[in-house]
Amino acid sequence: MLATTSRLILATLALGAMACGESSDAVSRKDEDTHTGGTPGAGGAQNIGGAADTGGTPVTGGTPTTGGTSGAGGTQNTGGTSATGGTPTTGGTPTTGGTPTTGGTPATGGTLATGGTSGAGGTQDTGGAADTGGTQSSAGEAGAAGTPGTGGVAGIGGTESTGGSSGSGGGPGTGGTPGTGGAPGAGGVEGAPCPDGWTLTWSDEFDGPAGSAVDAAKWNYDYGPNWYNGELQYYSQGTDNAKLDGNGNLVIEARQETREGRQYTSARLKTEGKKTFTYGRFEGRMKLPYGQGLWPAFWLLGAEGGGWPACGEIDIMENLGREPSIAHGTMHGPGYSGASGPTASYTLSGDAKFSDDFHTFAIEWETSEIRWYVDGALYSTKTPADIGGNTWVFTHPFFFILNVAVGGEWPGNPDGTTVFPQTMVVDYVRVCQH
Repeated sequence: MLATTSRLILATLALGAMACGESSDAVSRKDEDTHTGGTPGAGGAQNIGGAADTGGTPVTGGTPTTGGTSGAGGTQNTGGTSATGGTPTTGGTPTTGGTPTTGGTPATGGTLATGGTSGAGGTQDTGGAADTGGTQSSAGEAGAAGTPGTGGVAGIGGTESTGGSSGSGGGPGTGGTPGTGGAPGAGGVEGAPCPDGWTLTWSDEFDGPAGSAVDAAKWNYDYGPNWYNGELQYYSQGTDNAKLDGNGNLVIEARQETREGRQYTSARLKTEGKKTFTYGRFEGRMKLPYGQGLWPAFWLLGAEGGGWPACGEIDIMENLGREPSIAHGTMHGPGYSGASGPTASYTLSGDAKFSDDFHTFAIEWETSEIRWYVDGALYSTKTPADIGGNTWVFTHPFFFILNVAVGGEWPGNPDGTTVFPQTMVVDYVRVCQH
């Protein structure tokens, strides 16, 4: 993380020729008096789930037959083909319409037939096969059953078509193309793990019971008093200051308490000794602490190349608690470290703060280019042209570090306005590669 020129001289003396990957002695920090602002991006596009199927146009059923001249006293049309009539009666007493089946419209008794062959009543529309999510059948029109006989039970159109099973409204939309890593809006649907063209190769979603430690197969700890950059915290291990919350998050907590001569405690986790990475997209989604003296960071440190800064460092995100709306992205190497490290910053729009909600912080690291993103918005690109002819050291494996520092030359120390405890809540850390 950033350092002033005077701090850099002290750190160089302290670090000497230590390798970047030597426990907490690998600490490297930077300071910088000014940062260039970035224009905030609009964030990732929220996946809205696609448009639901509205059910389509209902089927209108079949065209009822007109019947013909009804037979006198024939058998009631049941919805299939009626009896052919038989010998007509000469009048008889008309029925009152019979008892209608449920759902159908009862006949009114009809006109007295003079004889002849009964109308077949047409074939009842059964409603067709139920549409399973496409067009819903509207139950069809009941067959008219012709003019009723003069003594039989009036045809009621047969059994009412049930229309089959109603349409389910269509299958849900597939969600369309996911956003490229942007943070979903409140209550929105989170996008795919990686943008198009990238494949997820490593991640920690921090799932587990509340109060449990991080996955020991993925993370180690730097622990003990921190002697660099004028910081004031003691870094603990285990669940003292870093634990899962049971809701899919890692919580790193900075507290004001004395331990081994330090006035504050916090945690610093790393994948060193577990997993290293060379090139790819590195993204974390997190909500940051706030307040004077707080210094959260999400970064990569070189696992090879000798001591710092020769091993290289890529700060995916650094934030000063006194500037809760600004995120910094910086790279460090031999001849371009500390305040000389190429850097840029991103500022949230309006009065938004990184402590108010979750945001995504990412880099895309290629062979000779590194790009920085906040909420899917590109705000900085660095290449060998930005390091003044010095050596581009971003060609070997690096490992992750997540930490919350307290105090130091760059952020300054906590004061009477600083509220403790403070937390950095991490939803996930993901690596995507081509």
